[in-house]
Amino acid sequence: GNQAYANGHFATAEGCYTRGINSISQYATSGRCSHALMLCYSNRAATRMSLGRMREALQDCSIATSIDPTFLKAKVRAANCQLALGDLEGASNNYTACLKSSNTAYSDTKMFAEASNGLERVKRVADCISQSRELLKKRTLPDAETALDLISSALHISSHSDNLIEMKAEALLTLRRYEEVIELCQETADLAERNSVSINANGEPNISSVPEKAECSATLWRPYLIGKSYFLLGKLEESLDLLKRHELATPAEESDGSTRKCFSSLSTSIRKLLSFKAAGNESFQARRYSEAVEQYSAALAYNSDSRPFSAVCFCNRAAAYQALGQLTDAIADCSLAMVLDANYPKAISRRATLYEMIRDYGQSANDLRKLISLLQKQANKPGVSPKVFNKHSDLKQARARLLSAEDEARKDTPLNFYLILGVEPSCSPADVKKAYRKAALRHHPDKVPIISENFSLFLM
Repeated sequence: GNQAYANGHFATAEGCYTRGINSISQYATSGRCSHALMLCYSNRAATRMSLGRMREALQDCSIATSIDPTFLKAKVRAANCQLALGDLEGASNNYTACLKSSNTAYSDTKMFAEASNGLERVKRVADCISQSRELLKKRTLPDAETALDLISSALHISSHSDNLIEMKAEALLTLRRYEEVIELCQETADLAERNSVSINANGEPNISSVPEKAECSATLWRPYLIGKSYFLLGKLEESLDLLKRHELATPAEESDGSTRKCFSSLSTSIRKLLSFKAAGNESFQARRYSEAVEQYSAALAYNSDSRPFSAVCFCNRAAAYQALGQLTDAIADCSLAMVLDANYPKAISRRATLYEMIRDYGQSANDLRKLISLLQKQANKPGVSPKVFNKHSDLKQARARLLSAEDEARKDTPLNFYLILGVEPSCSPADVKKAYRKAALRHHPDKVPIISENFSLFLM
C-alpha cells in the first residue's frame, strides 16, 4: 500500500490497506495487530483524501484514533478532512486537542506544527465566510465581486466545503454570471455525492454518519440554483423541466418545507409567465392584437427578474403594436427589449423595420449595422448547426437591407408624421392635434402643454 501510494496509484493503495484491515479478526485488536490495524486505517484515510473522498477518510481517522487515542497523525489527518469539508468547529477541536497532547515524542513535532498551522487556516476560512455573508446580503455587484474573491480564497483551503461552493454560486448569481452558476453546480455535484455518504470498514454505506445539512446540500440547492439560472437566462422551459424532474425524484421526507416552497414558488412563476406568453401568441395569431398587448403586458408586470424573457415579451408586444398602427409604441418596446438583451437580433431587426416604415432611414441603417455585427459574431461561433445556416441567410438579407436604407437616407426624405402619430393622411387637423397630444402625454408627459413649431408646420 505504501509503495503504491508513493507512486501515485491511490486506488491500488486503498485496495492494499483494505485487504490489510480485512485480514485482521475483530478479536485480534491488541499488540502488533492493533498497531498494524491502526496504521492501515490511517494510511487508507490519506489515500481516500487523495481521491477526494473526505468523509470516508474522516471515518478511517476516527477508527484509527479509537484504537490509539495518542496517535496524533490520525487526529491531525481527521482535522484536515474536517477543514477540507468546511467543518470548522470539528477541525478546530481536533487541532486544539493535538496541541494540548502530552505526547512529546520527536516524531510528533511535525504534527504539532501542522496542528498550529491548521488552526490559523481555520480562522482564515471563518473570517472569509463571515465577511462574505455580510457582503452577499447587500446584493450589489461590487460587494458580490469582493465576496467572490474571499470565497475563492477560502475554497483553496476548504476545497470540499459544500457551504462555500453554495456561497460561490450565490455570488455568481448576484453577478448575473448564470452560465457559470450552472457549470459550478454541475461540476461539483459528483464531489458532493462522494462526500455525502461515508463507508464503513466492510465497504458498506454508513448512512447514520451523514450530517443532515450535507445530505440536503448535495441534493437540494444545486438543482434549485440551476433551475433559477435557466430562468434568469430566459430558458423557462428548460428550468421548468428540471424543477419537475427534481420534484418527482425527491421524496417529500428528504426536503424541508422551505425548500419545497422555493421550488414550488419558482415553478408557479414560470408556469404563469409561459401561460401569459402563450396566450399573447395565440391572440396575435388570431389577429386579436389588443388582447395580445394585454397578455404580453401582464407577463411584463408579473416578471421583473428574467431579463431575456422580458425582452421577448417587449419584442412580441412591439409586433402587436405594429399591427395596431401604434409605431411609436412599437419602437419604444423594441428599444426596451434591446436594453434588456443587447444580443437579441429579432428586436434589432424589428426596430430597423419600424424606423424604415416611418422613413427614418438613418436610424434604420444604424440598427441594421448593429444587426450585421451581431449576426457575424453568432455565425462565427464554432460548431455547425441549422441555426448557423439561418444566421448566414439572415446576414445576407440584413446587408441587402442596409444598402437600401443607406440609399434612402441619402435622399433626405422627410419623416412620415402620419404613421408616427397613427392617423390617416385624410384626417382633419383636429384629429391630428388630438393624436399629437395623446402621443405627447404618453412619451413626454413633462412637456404636454408645449406644442412645438414643428407641429404647427406639420398642420400647414
